[in-house]
Amino acid sequence: MTTATRLAGALLLAASVVGLASTGGAQPVTEGWPCIQVLQPQLSAGAMWTGPDPAEAAGTWQKVPEVEALVGRVAPRSVPLEEAEAELRRFAAGIDREQVPVVLTQVFAGLFETMDDERTEIIRGIRRFHDRQELLAERIEATTGALDRLDPQPADPETAERRQDLEAQLAWDARLFDERERLLPAVCEQPVIVERRLFALARVLMDELARADAPPADEGQGH
Repeated sequence: MTTATRLAGALLLAASVVGLASTGGAQPVTEGWPCIQVLQPQLSAGAMWTGPDPAEAAGTWQKVPEVEALVGRVAPRSVPLEEAEAELRRFAAGIDREQVPVVLTQVFAGLFETMDDERTEIIRGIRRFHDRQELLAERIEATTGALDRLDPQPADPETAERRQDLEAQLAWDARLFDERERLLPAVCEQPVIVERRLFALARVLMDELARADAPPADEGQGH
C-alpha cells in the first residue's frame, strides 16, 4: 500500500470521525451520553419488588453474614444467571417459613444496592469513554486542519517531515477512534445486562415469597 493510499484512507476515516463528533452519531438524547439506549441514572426498587419495604433492610443486610455471602455469590455477572437463580432457591428453601419475608427482603436489598452500584460505575465508565472519544475527535480535526494548511508536495525537507509526522498521527488517531466506536454497542449494553439480571433475580425472590405465603398443601382440605 502506497503512502498516498494510506493517507487517503486516513483522511476518509478522519472525515467520518469529525462527522460523528459534530452530529453526535446516532443522536443520543442526553448530552455526554453516547448510547442509543435512554440513560436511566438509577434503578427503581419499586419497579421490580412488590414485597416488604426494603428500605430498612438496606441498612441491615450486610450485618447478616449468610445474606452478605449469598449476595456476593449471585450478584457478579461472571456467575451464569441459571446458577444464581438456583442458588437463591436453595437458600430460600433453608429459611424458616416465618423468617422468609424478612430474610428475602434483606437479600433483595443487598442485590439491589450491589448491582445498582455496579451499574452506576459502568455508566460513569461509558461517560469517560465518550469524553475520551470527544477529545480524540478534536485532535483528529486539528491534525486534519494542520495538514490542509501544509503544501501537499513540499520541497522544504522540514515541511515534508512535519507533514509526514502529521499523516502518521492522523492515521493512528483515526484508526484508534474507529476501533473504539466499534466497541460502543457492546459497551452500551452493559448497564442493560446488569438491570435485566437484577430483575431476573428479584423475580426469583418474589416467587419464593409467594411460595412461603401459600398455605401448605394439606391445609384447608376437608376430611
